[in-house]
Amino acid sequence: MIRTIRYGNFKIDVEFTHLKDCYGLYDPASKLLQIDKRQSGLRLFNTWMHELFHIIIYHEEINVNDRGEEPIAVAVGDGYTKIFKGNPRLKNYLMRLLKVAKN
Repeated sequence: MIRTIRYGNFKIDVEFTHLKDCYGLYDPASKLLQIDKRQSGLRLFNTWMHELFHIIIYHEEINVNDRGEEPIAVAVGDGYTKIFKGNPRLKNYLMRLLKVAKN
């Protein structure tokens, strides 16, 4: 199970818990990513991707209202690269979620 992830110099704690109104939640102030533990398969994979997007947007200081589509796409792509290169266990975990969902 993934307990922490790195984003550049930041260490983000991961907590699997029961969430009431959402599937996942990233709190940048406490560097805590919460994932609702009742998910599995594609729903869990999609939640991870969604929350990783929030992590990238926050830590790259991307204001989506001020930038065009292409600069955001480049920044997000670079952010995912940073996440997956720095967290091989997370990458393998997400790939297992996809593989299980195929069956």
